[in-house]
Amino acid sequence: MKVPGILKPALRWIGTIAALGYVVWKTDLSGFNPSIPWWSWSGLLALYLASKISSAYRSKRLLEQIHFQESIVFHLKLYAKGMFYNLVFPGGVGGDAWKVLYLKQKQQQNWKETAAAFLYERLSGMAALLGLGGLLLLPRFPELLWFAFGLIGFGLVLGWWGSKTLFKAFHAEFLIGNSLSIGVQVLQGLGFICLAYTFHPHIDIPLATALFFLSSVASALPLTVGGIGAREALFLWLGPEAGLVGEQALTLSFGVTLAHIAVSLPGAFMRLPDSIPSNKVKGIK
Repeated sequence: MKVPGILKPALRWIGTIAALGYVVWKTDLSGFNPSIPWWSWSGLLALYLASKISSAYRSKRLLEQIHFQESIVFHLKLYAKGMFYNLVFPGGVGGDAWKVLYLKQKQQQNWKETAAAFLYERLSGMAALLGLGGLLLLPRFPELLWFAFGLIGFGLVLGWWGSKTLFKAFHAEFLIGNSLSIGVQVLQGLGFICLAYTFHPHIDIPLATALFFLSSVASALPLTVGGIGAREALFLWLGPEAGLVGEQALTLSFGVTLAHIAVSLPGAFMRLPDSIPSNKVKGIK
């Protein structure tokens, strides 16, 4: 059954409201006290910003594989615009759709190639999140150690095969691109730890960080508007396993969401050129 186009955003708004409703229902807001030291916020924002700059550099390298050559400043602006549109469009993929459209209409790039570049980047980021989250969960499940390493090895082989067969244009970036993806997620994880350390020693920080990585996957799915509500609901659901009571889970999840919004909003004010000189674009189809 095909869902009418007009219903899709409505369903995502319903998903957002339902997720936030679950958050309110499960939390005693009368005891909510979001007082967090300035150094926690500063560390979170600085590391989040560093991760976004690294992500823009990763995108630049991938687009260069399809002969799109531009400065790092251009790619920082393009990535910032994409982050802003992620807040407006569903899940964490709306910004990618906007970038594909921009590069096609304004820069005459083949939309299939740019969509493949951003999909490759997205899959690489998801794999890094799942891998890091899984590794941090291992101390909780030591009996699964060898199974986990076997699964990681299988994932690497599968990723290499998929890169070589399905994403041939970007296969040269497999090692560097995935290393950058891991680095991006590590930076965000360290930012989360800056925030989570506020509640130390009352919480299990490695387990809470694993939850953060897994919640980032949930917030990227096109189930809510801008991913808002999905992370909070997951933190409230699984947070007690890491020692996070309702108010603490809400503080951490909202803190991460606010950091994401803070580094994304400047994209609304970024200006990109309507066209790029032909000597900077090669191999246009």
